[in-house]
Amino acid sequence: MPDGGQFAVAVPVTNLWQSPDAVREIDASMVSDRPDPAEWTACLGITERRQLQNRVLTQLLLGEPVEVVEDAGEWVRIVAPWQPSERHPGGYPGWVRRSHLNTAPPPAAREAVVTAAMAALTDDTGAPICIVSYATILPVSGEHPGTNVPVTLPGGRHGWLDRSACAVRDVPEARDPALVDGANAVTEAERFGGLAYLWAGMSAYGLDCSGLVHITYRRLGAVVPRDAHDQADACRAVPRDRIRPGDLLFFARPGKGIYHVGFALNDPEHILHAPQTGMTIVAEPLKADRRTTMLSTAGRFLLR
Repeated sequence: MPDGGQFAVAVPVTNLWQSPDAVREIDASMVSDRPDPAEWTACLGITERRQLQNRVLTQLLLGEPVEVVEDAGEWVRIVAPWQPSERHPGGYPGWVRRSHLNTAPPPAAREAVVTAAMAALTDDTGAPICIVSYATILPVSGEHPGTNVPVTLPGGRHGWLDRSACAVRDVPEARDPALVDGANAVTEAERFGGLAYLWAGMSAYGLDCSGLVHITYRRLGAVVPRDAHDQADACRAVPRDRIRPGDLLFFARPGKGIYHVGFALNDPEHILHAPQTGMTIVAEPLKADRRTTMLSTAGRFLLR
């Protein structure tokens, strides 16, 4: 591993795998030293996308902090603290390519969060470094009155983001989801209407149901659990007659755990969600199967 004790994701998007053995031949573009999420998602058919279950656990974005818990040569096992999970007290656990990590940038007072679906990250000369996803968060490295925002990258490099593609804010003292207006989260999530469902997706290249919830809250400065059942555990119950836009609707089949989540809209009979593989993110009326499996209460994030 690179020298130093703190690490961060050093590529635009990386997959967190169940194990190194979970990688298939078709996944080669996502485990190369320079992963290409656009190429990878473009080559995945319905069958290959369905097979991602029990292979890919989640995704991580450029600059996202990680803790390395096991080093196994070209692969490392990490936990991701920005993605809370019952699987590990330190964050979501899984395996990533070690070449996808580098030393974390030093703390800063301000951060830039990507607000466009995709944004170009350039170097000091204006040459492209890479394309970064919505909700990528990078520390701001200094004042600049121009059209670009200077940011620090893992490994000590520097880059620039177009000011029109990001928002600059003070680093939150607490990334508490209860401080986020649920209606604002819906507004953010609506921009992904038409985006293809991707199991474990956590970027503008594809999202799953809980990934849609997680990434919109991250864009708004909050950390919420990664998976739907953990999100439900972090919420307080809201009776159906008190549901507000942005509250979370959870779904579970009899005798089984929560399997789905979506945003309630102005009419609580409608939902904004990422339904399943082969479909796209959509705002729609609750269908019969959703009505029969929806929990009797919605969820709203609690103050921590």
